Amino acid sequence: MSTWSELRSYARDKYRLALDEEERFALIFAIPGGRTQQVVVTHFRALDREFIELRTPVCPETDLDAKAALRHNSTCSIGAIALHEGVYYLVHKALLRTLDNEEFELPLHAMALHADTIEARQTSGLDAY
Repeated sequence: MSTWSELRSYARDKYRLALDEEERFALIFAIPGGRTQQVVVTHFRALDREFIELRTPVCPETDLDAKAALRHNSTCSIGAIALHEGVYYLVHKALLRTLDNEEFELPLHAMALHADTIEARQTSGLDAY
């Protein structure tokens, strides 16, 4: 999957997309316990190259201390917690040109599960995302 078009086709064939736009798509994963987690995949250019960003919401800013988020980033294997407009997200970026199925699937599933685990812990079980 070395192009955005190939990645979108792969995702369309494998998943039912919750959102399908020119430069982004979203998937909603079923999480054990009846919970769900949305992951948005966005295409962008930087450093004269094409990248993708995987972004999944974690919790409102008020539910996670900033220092705790930074400490989490020091041990997180895939992605990092970022704050945007009052919401913490788990974010991962990858170079599109060399992306293969595993480099897409592994962070996609791992981030959905991890973000939902943090959300459940920080919000006393609320499933908003």
